[in-house]
Amino acid sequence: MNKAEGIIVAGVGGQGALTIAQLILGAAWKSKFHILQSEIHGMSQRGGAVNAHILFDTEPVTSPVVMEGDAEYFVGMEPLEALRYLPLMNKNSVMFVSTTPVRNMDNYPDLDKILNELRSIPGVVLIDTDKYSKELSYRNAGNMILLGALSNKLPFSEEVWNETISERFIEKGEKVIEQNLIAFNFGKKL
Repeated sequence: MNKAEGIIVAGVGGQGALTIAQLILGAAWKSKFHILQSEIHGMSQRGGAVNAHILFDTEPVTSPVVMEGDAEYFVGMEPLEALRYLPLMNKNSVMFVSTTPVRNMDNYPDLDKILNELRSIPGVVLIDTDKYSKELSYRNAGNMILLGALSNKLPFSEEVWNETISERFIEKGEKVIEQNLIAFNFGKKL
């Protein structure tokens, strides 16, 4: 690699942004990459913004923060949050963004305007996580669907992803592991 790959995961409190970041960290670590992460989650319990910056490389990584224009990938669990991170993206960035809003404020902007703005940006892939979660009969599938879509762009093997996801959810039981693997693999096929 010529420089560290930058990934940003963003959403609002309770959506699982930090869990997704931990899964990416685990997969990168198991794949023998150097990796650093920083996260913001101060207002997460009140539905506030949550994000994680992840950088990985074959060489040691010197900063846990993605600088302006340096993010290659973005996972947005909420469409308005995705707009906030556009300055960190570059012209070749790929952004996987849920179309399902979390209306955590009285004056939440018009969703159609937000989605139209996102559609106008090259590299943005909008995913109706609410619809797909209902199809899978697993209401928490959205973040794993987004991670599955992102996984196609990352240099981590299917075996590493399966192992990382299984280990992360082992305490919640086999059914939760299976649901998350199904959602992840569903996202890989989008």
